[in-house]
Amino acid sequence: MKKAIFLSIFLFPLLLSAQVMGNYQTQQKQYTNINYTAQYRAVPKAASFLGNNMIEISINALSNQRASSYTAIFSVMQFGKTAEETNSILDSRLTPFISQLKGLGIPDSNIYVDMVNFLPKYEFDVSKKIFSKKTYTEVPTGFELQKNVHIRYSDPGLLDKIVAAAARQEIYDIVKVDYFVSDPSVFYRQLRSEVFEYANQIKAEYKKIGLELDSAYLQTAENAWVAYPINRYESYQAFTSSKPNPLDKSSAIWNMADKPEARFYNAVPANDYDIVINPEILEPAVQFSYNLVLRFTMPERQPRTITKNQKEFIWITPEGEVKPLKIE
Repeated sequence: MKKAIFLSIFLFPLLLSAQVMGNYQTQQKQYTNINYTAQYRAVPKAASFLGNNMIEISINALSNQRASSYTAIFSVMQFGKTAEETNSILDSRLTPFISQLKGLGIPDSNIYVDMVNFLPKYEFDVSKKIFSKKTYTEVPTGFELQKNVHIRYSDPGLLDKIVAAAARQEIYDIVKVDYFVSDPSVFYRQLRSEVFEYANQIKAEYKKIGLELDSAYLQTAENAWVAYPINRYESYQAFTSSKPNPLDKSSAIWNMADKPEARFYNAVPANDYDIVINPEILEPAVQFSYNLVLRFTMPERQPRTITKNQKEFIWITPEGEVKPLKIE
């Protein structure tokens, strides 16, 4: 009875961990050779000593910010027999689409139509002459026209309505969505200020243990970068598939089903950051990073000089005079 209770207590957390881990991590475990149990329970990097009386401090800061505007790009393709017909058919799809965008509150200044390709299409025409083989000749059969529609908006919830308006005109290809921040320098200044304040706190803590970093020679280096959501999407396939039996010696053909590929937003993790501004993000965010390295070179320690105590002898004469005596 005791064994049954023991197992029920310790198996439940293991099952719970597997449930919240997600399909993406499960797939990574299946398709790589790393020991994931060891990876997620790894010991953090150990501290190391620098030579030449140096102390180096590296501070990383992350700021998660919502975009101030977005630009969605839709691609529209059209085929026709003549150049005029192709352009006319494509415009008959774009005109009502743009009209519906205006109905959603998007002004003309936030809509741009980009001409991308206008190419003739060719096919092979077969002709056979007397006393000769078949001849295949390329001949023009029509035209292919591609235009891209750039749409800028500030409310991310508006994208669903934009997609619905595009679908009504048989426009289904959304190329990408770009995220923009109106003034990135504001967030970089904020990160630098937070990091400098954090560095002063570290110096104060070192002072408590007797290290006066203010008296050291200081060298600094800094770096900043940004991660946009368009570069943080990853793909995976959530499925389980049985493996062919290796003992099956028949000549059977194994036809594997096509597995759908899913994509998801994988934000820059905050594992290696000392400071995180807006740590709890729900929607894809623009992630600003800042790194500051401080290298303190401490002054050389002076050798301790030991002075020996010297005894002094004096002679008091019968007359009461005090005279020093030099004794080698």
